[in-house]
Amino acid sequence: MSEVMDAETIEEGAETHEFQADTARVMDIIINSLYSNRDVFLRELVSNAADACDKKRFLSISDSDTASLAEPTIRIRSDRDAMTITIEDSGVGMTKSELQNNLGRIAQSGTKKFVEALGEGSADVNLIGQFGVGFYSAFLVADRVEVATRSMQPGSPQMKWTSDASSSYTISEDSNGEPIQGSGTRLVMHLKDDALEYMEPAKLEELLQHYSEFVEFPISVWKESTEYKQVPDLEAEVVEGEEPKMKTVPETTEGFEQMNTNKPIWLRTPNEVTEEEYKDFYQGAFKATYDEPLAHTHFSLEGQIECKSILYIPGMLPFELSKDMFDDDAKNIRLYVKRVFINDKFDDIVPRWLKFVRGVVDSQDLPLNVSREILQKSKVLNIINKRLVRKSLDMIRDIAADEDESKYIMFWNNFGKYLKVGVIEDARSKDDIVPLLRFFSSSSGEEYTSLDEYIKNMKENQKQIYYVTADGKEKAQMSPAAEKVRSRGYEVLYLTEPLDEIMIENVSQFKEFKMADVSKEGLEFDDDDKEERKKKEEELNDAHKAVKDYLETALAGKVQKVKMTDQLTESPAALVQSAYGMSPTMQKYMKAQNVAAGGAEDPGMMGSFNQAVLEVNPTHPIVLDLERMIAGTQGDAESAEATNFAVLLYDVAALTSGYDIEDSGDFAGRILSMMTSKATTDVKDAEFEADIPELTPSTTEAQIDFFGLSGNVENV
Repeated sequence: MSEVMDAETIEEGAETHEFQADTARVMDIIINSLYSNRDVFLRELVSNAADACDKKRFLSISDSDTASLAEPTIRIRSDRDAMTITIEDSGVGMTKSELQNNLGRIAQSGTKKFVEALGEGSADVNLIGQFGVGFYSAFLVADRVEVATRSMQPGSPQMKWTSDASSSYTISEDSNGEPIQGSGTRLVMHLKDDALEYMEPAKLEELLQHYSEFVEFPISVWKESTEYKQVPDLEAEVVEGEEPKMKTVPETTEGFEQMNTNKPIWLRTPNEVTEEEYKDFYQGAFKATYDEPLAHTHFSLEGQIECKSILYIPGMLPFELSKDMFDDDAKNIRLYVKRVFINDKFDDIVPRWLKFVRGVVDSQDLPLNVSREILQKSKVLNIINKRLVRKSLDMIRDIAADEDESKYIMFWNNFGKYLKVGVIEDARSKDDIVPLLRFFSSSSGEEYTSLDEYIKNMKENQKQIYYVTADGKEKAQMSPAAEKVRSRGYEVLYLTEPLDEIMIENVSQFKEFKMADVSKEGLEFDDDDKEERKKKEEELNDAHKAVKDYLETALAGKVQKVKMTDQLTESPAALVQSAYGMSPTMQKYMKAQNVAAGGAEDPGMMGSFNQAVLEVNPTHPIVLDLERMIAGTQGDAESAEATNFAVLLYDVAALTSGYDIEDSGDFAGRILSMMTSKATTDVKDAEFEADIPELTPSTTEAQIDFFGLSGNVENV
């Protein structure tokens, strides 16, 4: 790198210019550190060529001699024999002094300061091309670069610049080279041995489609193409009176083929773009041939910050998000600068919960680093971020307001979980997201309902929004905790995913109504007198003290406490959590997360802190039977029958409340014991035909009905 080019590479009459002493170090930074992906060399060089074409067009507007010139073009050709890639544009070209200033800009931009700033991490390198590194990206794949150029200034000679990124470069008149017609620049890269893949036209085409498909000027690649033609088959037998037989033969031709035929519709005004064009652009740009977007928005920012953008909400969940909702490889927002693709993996351009939104953003004001690969945080980025979020929310509201309700149902089924994440993570947008949430409820049947609809259907003087968490809609419907609210005519929202419980913790109130979890201890109703309610519960606990104390003894270690309640109407018992306890759904989720992380199946947080409260309905036949059993044993805690019955009551309450049975074998044993008791009773009844005094059976009809054991033993 530090040696002067070999003598044979320096033409006669060429001037040799020395780079500054630190340039070798800068080159090393560019080649080995600055760019994370050397594919971008083509993006940088094509961008330079497009800038030259743009400048020529601008200068031609006021110059009558050049106004009639053809539109500038960019052509790319590889040569396998010479191991070179040539990029030629018919742009403005350069004079000798411009060659020195433009291609030697590293040497004239304060190289030492640049190196020091990079080393300290304090370089202000937001301006693209500030140090001329776009051109020098050619050395990512080439060990020698030649530039032939002719300026559009009248009488300008064709000049040649050559360098191998060592300590010097040469400039000479290019009298022996291939003449450039009019004006323009021809850049020839002599490829390194490990970069020969870039000689393949297919590779060049792939990179151009990725980075430069929307560049304004035509970009063409020299490539072979094969066409099949019908020609007479001279070897076939000719039958008089019949048409000569034909055969198909391949015909291979070589020539330039334009790569960038797509149009950047975001640069046009919205009223100039048709719905069909929006759909075609989405399907082409995001390779979503079979997806029709639900909504799109096309807007621009003007003033201090200039930005043009189109955003889409997909009609279906993108494949890459179907396995991981925050997949790092999901390419949702494509960032362009002057039509040139920069990147599609910037995390800060939109918040994580909008990962499903697709679109393009084109702005010259974005704070990119010098390699144009990293988006730096700034006030500009924050402003663009806010606008993208606002426009995305507007699209979602438009879908929700559509007369065709199936559109929002489709949206919610695909992307509802992202809105829930938005409530959790985006405090700034939370109030805008919450009205867009949807839930099943005790009154909605198979349809979704919103919080606004819930409020609209509230009972008079109702001041709370009731909800229950469960592992699925069916389990929510059978929850004894929800039964307490439904029996009073209140609607209950069903929160059926672990994410729902985390989300609802961030929504303590909607409008003027508080959110109330019906599975928590101490649930209060708006039509209740607090003092009266407290007094009634005390009376119930006193009246049924024997069964309460017995259950607390029999279930020691399983429940925090036992209390009597008159709020249950159909179920004999329910498990509820204390005010700060964790629901069964969340407990399962936390256990699974802990196991996945390599921890114990039952982490410490799942211990006594999350023991539930057993609420018992003292008027239910099952509880009355238990009470008679306890009375018959004089409260003997060692009574196997009563203890078995008490634990079974707890197990059923746990199952219906959404908890798992800790010991399934023990549970099965208790069920079998009850089945055996029932079978024994039936056999004894069959043996005696004489009238006998009616005895109280071990298992009452209420118990049998409750536990699903009715019928003959043959049917059990």
